[in-house]
Amino acid sequence: MQLSANFGELRTNHFHMGLDIRTNQRENLPVYAAAEGYISRVKIEKGGFGRAIYINHPNGYTTLYAHLNDFTKELDNYIKEAQYKDEKWEQNNYIPKELFPVTRGQFIAYSGNTGASGGPHLHFEIRDTKTENNLNPWLFNFNLPDILPPTLFALYAYDRRYSTYQASPTRIGIRGAKGNYTSVSNEVILTTPEISFGITAEDKTNTSPFLFGIYKAELWLDDTLRFAFRLDDFSYPDSRYINGSIDYRSRLTNGRYIQHLSRLPGNNLDIFSSRTGDGVLLLQDTMVHNAVVNLTDAAGNNTSLQFKLRYDPAKKTDLFFAANTIPLKPNKENTIKLDDIEVSFTANSFYDTVPWVFSSKPPADTKIISNTHQLTNYTLPVHDSFDVKVKSLKYLIDSLRDKVIMQLVTKGKKVAVKNPWTGDWMTGRFRELGQIYLKIDTIPPVVRTIGWRNGSDLSKAGSITFVSEDTDGELKSFRAELDGTWLMFSRRSDYFTYKFDEHCAPGPHELKVWAEDIAGNRTERTYNFTR
Repeated sequence: MQLSANFGELRTNHFHMGLDIRTNQRENLPVYAAAEGYISRVKIEKGGFGRAIYINHPNGYTTLYAHLNDFTKELDNYIKEAQYKDEKWEQNNYIPKELFPVTRGQFIAYSGNTGASGGPHLHFEIRDTKTENNLNPWLFNFNLPDILPPTLFALYAYDRRYSTYQASPTRIGIRGAKGNYTSVSNEVILTTPEISFGITAEDKTNTSPFLFGIYKAELWLDDTLRFAFRLDDFSYPDSRYINGSIDYRSRLTNGRYIQHLSRLPGNNLDIFSSRTGDGVLLLQDTMVHNAVVNLTDAAGNNTSLQFKLRYDPAKKTDLFFAANTIPLKPNKENTIKLDDIEVSFTANSFYDTVPWVFSSKPPADTKIISNTHQLTNYTLPVHDSFDVKVKSLKYLIDSLRDKVIMQLVTKGKKVAVKNPWTGDWMTGRFRELGQIYLKIDTIPPVVRTIGWRNGSDLSKAGSITFVSEDTDGELKSFRAELDGTWLMFSRRSDYFTYKFDEHCAPGPHELKVWAEDIAGNRTERTYNFTR
């Protein structure tokens, strides 16, 4: 067995929560149950896992198999019946335990590339059934050969007199290989008495060319353990705390992952050792201290970085910030309230103090009916969803008022929401920072065929596909009816596909499709084809 990703690998907004098992760029390989149990749940979604099976086992564990193509014929028929009953392709179907019992090694599905998958593979997880926490599958004796220690690429220092969002990290030169590293200089001179460290590191195995995540890390100072984490036994909702476990700004601006060897004040992920502090070192003297960073993979291979450090008060420098900077603190509710915008953050929103600088400007487009508000910038992470209230600058007739959306522009993408008005105000909820404004949206979604056209003879085709997209955000809905009856299309991104089956008999047919956006604009198309 070869892996392309392990548990704890760093991903966008989450740690990777299982093993990605290679299928050599092939789909439709048979997938078997890892142990005795019963199929307890099937999930189907356009992103995420795509098509996934959950199996509950008598020993209190649940295994998950994701990015699948077809299930067994019996399970496929069961799920399809639910989809047509609900007239909904996406499913989160909890299944009675007596319906689909399995034995160890029993065929359950074919591997695929569905959902948020970058290539054919099987994503496999092990969870605690009761808590639904994800466990590190490597610890369950897969006997994968691995004698290679983690590789350490870089060491960084942070001035912790300030927020990690205010002070940029300083890179410390290191050298070494094969699990043994030292600093380039004999003595690392620090310019602040309050310091924390971060690392860029990866792991490898004997049988795979891919780079994996680190399992355990420790920071020692003068033979005292000052910080440690271990990536195992936490839930998907808590996995978003990765954004407080890395230098988020570095990741978004230059693509580099720096993992903190400290616990930021608002990081509540349960991976940290209770026997240590938060990893922020307070140097109260100018003596030389011995520091050690230990990295360990799940196979027990260890990498060590040893260096000496000393604080030099003569080289201390202070940072100064703009007078209009508002510090938003972690672990407390924060509200920004102005004449035409109000932003409310929960106590769980921030991992460290956010240096908030607010600005707004008049609309540059006639369809924008509010000021354009800059909610600081997208390189600052937010954990919880936050509420935004924006006031319209224009009086609108009801027909246009009903077409207004609140739009967030961040990292080159657009997110739109629509909620009822309260006077001249509309409220929205988001999870990322960026530009926000109110906009009139009267443009319906685009719907077009892919690889066929109206009037086609599709008797030799295996499927039909549409692409449907909206200029201002996600589609709200897509519906298709064949000869007046709902027809099931699967979805991946903006592509909608129907695979011909018993729901489309030979002969001529009329197919109607509707696409609707967040603002309520609809596109309707009618096609005729022969099967």
